[in-house]
Amino acid sequence: MKYVLILVLTLLTLSGCATNRLSDPEKSVIIEKFITNENLESRNTISAFDMDSWTSLSDQYLILRTSPFRSYLVKLTTRCDDLDFSPSLLVYSRIPNTLSAGFDSVFTPDNHRFRCNISRIYPLNKQQNKALIAVVNPKATDKPVEKSDDETGNTQVEGEEENAQRNIVDEPPARTIYGE
Repeated sequence: MKYVLILVLTLLTLSGCATNRLSDPEKSVIIEKFITNENLESRNTISAFDMDSWTSLSDQYLILRTSPFRSYLVKLTTRCDDLDFSPSLLVYSRIPNTLSAGFDSVFTPDNHRFRCNISRIYPLNKQQNKALIAVVNPKATDKPVEKSDDETGNTQVEGEEENAQRNIVDEPPARTIYGE
Protein backbone atom coordinates (compact mmCIF):
# COMPACT_ATOMS: atom_id res chain seq x y z
CA MET A 1 0.00 0.00 0.00
CA LYS A 2 2.96 2.29 0.70
CA TYR A 3 4.18 1.83 -2.86
CA VAL A 4 0.78 2.71 -4.28
CA LEU A 5 0.62 5.93 -2.27
CA ILE A 6 4.19 6.90 -3.21
CA LEU A 7 3.52 6.10 -6.86
CA VAL A 8 0.27 8.07 -6.88
CA LEU A 9 1.82 11.12 -5.21
CA THR A 10 4.86 11.08 -7.49
CA LEU A 11 2.80 10.76 -10.62
CA LEU A 12 0.33 13.44 -9.54
CA THR A 13 3.22 15.81 -8.84
CA LEU A 14 4.83 15.10 -12.19
CA SER A 15 1.54 15.39 -14.06
CA GLY A 16 0.85 18.75 -12.38
CA CYS A 17 4.16 20.08 -13.72
CA ALA A 18 3.62 18.75 -17.20
CA THR A 19 0.65 18.94 -19.53
CA ASN A 20 -2.95 18.51 -18.47
CA ARG A 21 -3.41 15.22 -20.29
CA LEU A 22 -1.19 12.16 -20.55
CA SER A 23 -0.69 10.56 -23.94
CA ASP A 24 -1.64 6.90 -24.40
CA PRO A 25 2.01 5.73 -24.46
CA GLU A 26 2.63 7.61 -21.19
CA LYS A 27 -0.47 6.03 -19.66
CA SER A 28 0.71 2.58 -20.75
CA VAL A 29 4.11 3.13 -19.11
CA ILE A 30 2.43 4.21 -15.85
CA ILE A 31 0.10 1.21 -15.92
CA GLU A 32 2.97 -1.21 -16.58
CA LYS A 33 4.93 0.29 -13.64
CA PHE A 34 1.81 -0.06 -11.50
CA ILE A 35 1.52 -3.74 -12.46
CA THR A 36 5.18 -4.28 -11.52
CA ASN A 37 5.07 -2.28 -8.26
CA GLU A 38 1.86 -3.96 -7.10
CA ASN A 39 3.11 -7.43 -8.14
CA LEU A 40 -0.12 -8.07 -10.03
CA GLU A 41 -0.32 -11.59 -11.37
CA SER A 42 -2.14 -12.20 -14.62
CA ARG A 43 -4.88 -14.78 -14.90
CA ASN A 44 -5.80 -16.75 -17.99
CA THR A 45 -9.51 -16.89 -17.22
CA ILE A 46 -12.17 -15.37 -15.04
CA SER A 47 -15.02 -17.73 -14.30
CA ALA A 48 -18.43 -16.44 -13.22
CA PHE A 49 -17.72 -13.33 -15.30
CA ASP A 50 -20.74 -11.02 -15.47
CA MET A 51 -19.61 -7.52 -16.42
CA ASP A 52 -21.24 -4.71 -14.47
CA SER A 53 -19.37 -1.68 -15.83
CA TRP A 54 -16.12 -0.65 -17.50
CA THR A 55 -13.63 2.21 -17.66
CA SER A 56 -11.16 2.99 -20.41
CA LEU A 57 -7.67 3.85 -19.17
CA SER A 58 -5.84 4.08 -22.51
CA ASP A 59 -6.01 2.66 -26.00
CA GLN A 60 -4.54 -0.63 -24.73
CA TYR A 61 -5.81 -0.93 -21.13
CA LEU A 62 -9.25 -0.92 -19.56
CA ILE A 63 -10.89 -1.95 -16.32
CA LEU A 64 -13.83 -4.35 -16.36
CA ARG A 65 -15.94 -4.61 -13.21
CA THR A 66 -18.14 -7.50 -12.18
CA SER A 67 -19.22 -5.77 -8.95
CA PRO A 68 -18.22 -2.64 -7.02
CA PHE A 69 -15.61 -4.71 -5.18
CA ARG A 70 -14.31 -6.91 -8.02
CA SER A 71 -12.36 -5.30 -10.86
CA TYR A 72 -10.00 -6.57 -13.53
CA LEU A 73 -7.32 -4.66 -15.41
CA VAL A 74 -7.39 -5.91 -18.99
CA LYS A 75 -4.52 -5.49 -21.44
CA LEU A 76 -5.32 -5.72 -25.13
CA THR A 77 -2.93 -7.19 -27.71
CA THR A 78 -3.35 -4.20 -30.02
CA ARG A 79 -4.42 -0.60 -29.65
CA CYS A 80 -8.17 0.10 -29.70
CA ASP A 81 -8.45 3.78 -30.54
CA ASP A 82 -12.19 4.18 -30.08
CA LEU A 83 -12.39 2.94 -26.47
CA ASP A 84 -12.03 6.42 -24.97
CA PHE A 85 -14.86 7.84 -27.03
CA SER A 86 -17.33 4.97 -27.10
CA PRO A 87 -20.29 5.10 -24.71
CA SER A 88 -20.55 1.32 -24.83
CA LEU A 89 -18.42 -1.80 -25.03
CA LEU A 90 -19.09 -5.26 -26.38
CA VAL A 91 -17.30 -8.26 -24.93
CA TYR A 92 -17.00 -11.31 -27.16
CA SER A 93 -16.66 -14.41 -25.02
CA ARG A 94 -16.41 -17.92 -26.49
CA ILE A 95 -17.60 -19.57 -23.27
CA PRO A 96 -20.64 -18.09 -21.45
CA ASN A 97 -19.87 -16.37 -18.12
CA THR A 98 -16.11 -16.76 -18.66
CA LEU A 99 -13.51 -14.27 -19.85
CA SER A 100 -10.30 -15.76 -21.25
CA ALA A 101 -7.04 -14.07 -22.21
CA GLY A 102 -5.91 -15.05 -25.69
CA PHE A 103 -9.38 -16.19 -26.80
CA ASP A 104 -11.87 -13.43 -26.04
CA SER A 105 -12.04 -9.85 -27.25
CA VAL A 106 -13.69 -6.47 -26.80
CA PHE A 107 -14.98 -4.04 -29.41
CA THR A 108 -17.21 -1.02 -29.79
CA PRO A 109 -20.59 -1.01 -31.54
CA ASP A 110 -19.35 1.59 -34.02
CA ASN A 111 -16.47 -0.64 -35.05
CA HIS A 112 -17.80 -4.18 -34.49
CA ARG A 113 -15.70 -5.69 -37.29
CA PHE A 114 -12.44 -4.81 -35.55
CA ARG A 115 -12.04 -6.80 -32.36
CA CYS A 116 -9.36 -6.09 -29.80
CA ASN A 117 -8.09 -9.37 -28.38
CA ILE A 118 -7.47 -9.66 -24.66
CA SER A 119 -3.86 -10.57 -23.90
CA ARG A 120 -3.77 -10.33 -20.09
CA ILE A 121 -6.19 -10.08 -17.18
CA TYR A 122 -5.09 -8.76 -13.78
CA PRO A 123 -7.41 -8.92 -10.75
CA LEU A 124 -7.53 -5.65 -8.79
CA ASN A 125 -8.73 -4.96 -5.29
CA LYS A 126 -10.81 -1.85 -4.58
CA GLN A 127 -7.81 0.23 -3.44
CA GLN A 128 -5.72 -0.71 -6.48
CA ASN A 129 -8.66 0.09 -8.75
CA LYS A 130 -9.11 3.58 -7.27
CA ALA A 131 -5.36 4.30 -7.23
CA LEU A 132 -4.88 3.27 -10.85
CA ILE A 133 -7.80 5.37 -12.10
CA ALA A 134 -6.66 8.37 -10.03
CA VAL A 135 -3.20 8.26 -11.58
CA VAL A 136 -4.02 7.44 -15.19
CA ASN A 137 -7.45 8.91 -15.87
CA PRO A 138 -8.92 10.83 -12.89
CA LYS A 139 -11.92 12.06 -14.91
CA ALA A 140 -12.90 8.55 -16.00
CA THR A 141 -16.40 7.34 -15.23
CA ASP A 142 -17.90 3.88 -15.18
CA LYS A 143 -19.93 3.02 -18.22
CA PRO A 144 -22.95 0.71 -17.87
CA VAL A 145 -23.48 -2.72 -19.37
CA GLU A 146 -26.12 -4.52 -21.43
CA LYS A 147 -26.27 -8.21 -22.37
CA SER A 148 -26.64 -9.90 -25.77
CA ASP A 149 -26.52 -13.46 -27.04
CA ASP A 150 -26.02 -12.42 -30.65
CA GLU A 151 -22.57 -11.94 -32.21
CA THR A 152 -23.83 -8.93 -34.18
CA GLY A 153 -25.06 -7.24 -31.02
CA ASN A 154 -28.51 -6.69 -32.53
CA THR A 155 -30.60 -8.33 -29.83
CA GLN A 156 -32.44 -6.12 -27.41
CA VAL A 157 -32.50 -6.04 -23.66
CA GLU A 158 -35.64 -6.75 -21.64
CA GLY A 159 -38.02 -3.82 -21.84
CA GLU A 160 -36.13 -2.29 -24.76
CA GLU A 161 -38.52 -3.81 -27.28
CA GLU A 162 -41.28 -1.40 -26.27
CA ASN A 163 -38.91 1.57 -26.56
CA ALA A 164 -37.84 0.46 -30.03
CA GLN A 165 -41.47 0.28 -31.13
CA ARG A 166 -42.00 3.86 -29.94
CA ASN A 167 -38.77 4.94 -31.71
CA ILE A 168 -37.14 6.01 -28.46
CA VAL A 169 -33.39 5.95 -28.94
CA ASP A 170 -31.22 5.50 -25.86
CA GLU A 171 -27.44 5.62 -25.77
CA PRO A 172 -26.28 1.99 -26.10
CA PRO A 173 -24.41 0.60 -23.08
CA ALA A 174 -22.03 -2.36 -23.18
CA ARG A 175 -22.96 -5.92 -24.07
CA THR A 176 -21.53 -9.32 -23.42
CA ILE A 177 -21.70 -11.52 -26.48
CA TYR A 178 -21.21 -15.26 -26.28
CA GLY A 179 -19.57 -17.00 -29.23
CA GLU A 180 -19.65 -20.28 -31.04
